[in-house]
Amino acid sequence: MIREPTDPPAERRRPRPAQPLRAPATFTLLHPGPSLLVTACFVAAAAAARHRLPDLLTDLRLVAVMLPLQFAIGAFNDLRDQEGDRVAKPGKPLASGAVSPGVAVAATLAGFGIALGTAATFHLPTLPLTGACAAAGIVYDLGLKRGALSWLPFWVGFACLPLTAGAAVGQLSARVAVAAPPLALALALSIQLANALPDIEADRRSGSAGLAVRLGAVWARRLSLGLAALAGVAAIAAAPALSQPIAAVALGAAPLLGVALLLVLHPLPRPFPLLAPAAGMLAAVWLLALP
Repeated sequence: MIREPTDPPAERRRPRPAQPLRAPATFTLLHPGPSLLVTACFVAAAAAARHRLPDLLTDLRLVAVMLPLQFAIGAFNDLRDQEGDRVAKPGKPLASGAVSPGVAVAATLAGFGIALGTAATFHLPTLPLTGACAAAGIVYDLGLKRGALSWLPFWVGFACLPLTAGAAVGQLSARVAVAAPPLALALALSIQLANALPDIEADRRSGSAGLAVRLGAVWARRLSLGLAALAGVAAIAAAPALSQPIAAVALGAAPLLGVALLLVLHPLPRPFPLLAPAAGMLAAVWLLALP
């Protein structure tokens, strides 16, 4: 009697291809670029509030407040958008299956936990202000970004950032509390529209009705650049009333005004990487110039 061969066919014996590394995909899930930028602005705002650099330990604690918070908001955003991303942005970590939803949930919970826990180690107002930043990100991710008020969480986040930084280092002044929100409104709207510009068509296909989608690419770009220029001009104009040196504020506003002009003359599909650092520089110099 002839036995059937026991060895599996050759194609079954071929080694399985190695699974792709998930670490880069997980890192992408956390939106590292914007997260690091916001964290750098947060530390700079704390330094500006004190008019000197915090010590290394304080710097690390500040980073431990803002960076995990931004990571958590980014992961939660992708977790909420994974169904729509499978159609509109299939290359994103959750939509492509490179990262499991469980990893996103863990990153979200860990990020918020670390941020709020570290905030509790600073001066008292720091914790509720950090909570307000977290709430703005959560509300945005839960669906407000798909409506006409998509700019509102950006404004709350931008306004809370210098207030939280000042509170953390014991330098929360009434002057900043009054003057920061109007400037933050112009910067937040500008940055939010610039950030949304590349995704307008994809967002429209996924059913989003955010402000950028409602305005359309042309008007969203115009409003974004106009608000950036307005923020720079308004900061310079308000400097005497705030007892700030006009030359210093003008120097801080110059990159933002220059970038806005450059993007008018040479429109780029992704203005956010240029506008965001320039806006952060204006915010940092504006805070530093306060008496």
